Amino acid sequence: MDSNVAPPAESAYQDRHAGLIVFGILGILLGLACLLLAPLAYFGQMMAAARTGTELNRGNALLGVMIYGLLGTVMIWLSIGSILARRWARALILCGGWIGLIIGLVAMPVVWVALGSVGPAAAAQGHALPPAALVLVRWITLGVTFVIYIVIPGLTVLFYRGRNVRLTCEARDPVARWTDRCPLPVLALCLLKAFSAGFLLLFLFTTYGHIFPLFGSIVQGVPARILWVALVAFLLYAARGFYRLDRRVYWTYLAGALLLWSSSFVTFLRVDMVDYYRLAGMPERQLAHIAQNPLMAHNTLALVNVATMVVGLAYLLYVKRFFPAAATDHPAAVAG
Repeated sequence: MDSNVAPPAESAYQDRHAGLIVFGILGILLGLACLLLAPLAYFGQMMAAARTGTELNRGNALLGVMIYGLLGTVMIWLSIGSILARRWARALILCGGWIGLIIGLVAMPVVWVALGSVGPAAAAQGHALPPAALVLVRWITLGVTFVIYIVIPGLTVLFYRGRNVRLTCEARDPVARWTDRCPLPVLALCLLKAFSAGFLLLFLFTTYGHIFPLFGSIVQGVPARILWVALVAFLLYAARGFYRLDRRVYWTYLAGALLLWSSSFVTFLRVDMVDYYRLAGMPERQLAHIAQNPLMAHNTLALVNVATMVVGLAYLLYVKRFFPAAATDHPAAVAG
């Protein structure tokens, strides 16, 4: 990722404001699409409940509404900032692009494995698909996933990381912004932790909020909610400490992350995910579909967890160089 090193005032550059406007308009359109998907997510849950003959869980249904609504609002806000050539908008969009691209690179092979369950799941429902139809479904799904998780964030990163784009924003928005006080690789980590904390807060209002996987067992009830709240607090603590480039927070989070990854690994090896979703109140008909998914196998989930841990640990080791040896050092001293 780029770092926020201010260029000399006499640096020559090509103005990229037109490109910032184009990307901003496209971002607004994507944000509006997310806002339109928000009510559709709720109606989709209603239709699923009606089809399975179960009662609609409003907390679970509203989770998708809030996620799409929040995502759409943020995208529109950042896109307006791009149109106005704001430094903070470029920094946040670039961080979001990198996060999306990394997630996409990890998710693509997972999607490929998950698509292997389409045929068996359809056959279990008595709607066996012809081989040609299965191939078509798989490639269309892969194509859409590739565009959403690779192409869009990839083009975003390619454009906003450009030197001319950075200098255009700095020339049109010469005031130092809050995003300038933190290196972009670390800022991306702050955003990821803050977003994760917000998602888990919403998670508490769903049926999944009363169960917590912990080292191969499932904690239920009030203790589970306390653990989720503690995890939210830990993520917010990490986000704040990362932004302040506090080395003590870095090491604390690294130890906590290794503990959480270990807990997930043990849980995926010992706990049947069908039982986990059953404790969350998922209808038996949906549980039958989940059981057909090869991703739900113990070894597969454990391998995904290991891959996630390797990527996360590698990134944490990469950003370590931005944290000063002394906690009293000023962040600006290591911003480059």
